[in-house]
Amino acid sequence: MKYVNGVVMLAASLMFSGCLSVLPEPKQADTVYRLTIPASANLSPVGQTKAINIEFPKAPKALSGTDIVLSPDGRRLSAAANAHWSETIPEQVRNLLIDTLAQKGQFTGIIPSGSTYVPYRLNLDIRRFEAVFDQGEDAAPNAVAHINVTLSDTKSRDLIGSFSARSTVRANARSVSAIVLAQDEAAQAVMGKIANWLDSQLSE
Repeated sequence: MKYVNGVVMLAASLMFSGCLSVLPEPKQADTVYRLTIPASANLSPVGQTKAINIEFPKAPKALSGTDIVLSPDGRRLSAAANAHWSETIPEQVRNLLIDTLAQKGQFTGIIPSGSTYVPYRLNLDIRRFEAVFDQGEDAAPNAVAHINVTLSDTKSRDLIGSFSARSTVRANARSVSAIVLAQDEAAQAVMGKIANWLDSQLSE
């Protein structure tokens, strides 16, 4: 009787361990990246800077989410596996521009609200924000950031000017971390170009 019980217990144990073996293994968490926040500077009081409403950027559907976008040939788009941005690309672009303007100290970027009057409005159109494997899929890709902007007078709605800012940075490897670093540098360069252009348009 003891022998029978032992066999039953052993069989149950094997069945239980077999059940455990077919359970799915825990999915590895995605790596989350964000663009570099510009270092703070000694800023002028808000009253001494020009305030600009930074509208929520427009973007193609493929560039509207949190995917780290890759292109094997400049035409097709895909997403990096097991990695994504901490915010959507349009959110990151707007926040980065606001931080860049604050760091330079000449302008105050403001997220529009119904109760605040701001004399200038800046619209952004994200044309490209991806890494292109332009030298083949076995070589390090080229990160591209391309943003068109238009500046207008809030009250009259007159167009003050338009500008196209573009920058490319070659990644030093084909890893996701290297691609993110290159995309970050390209984005920072574009923000600097937009800030300089705003200064040329609104300087007294």
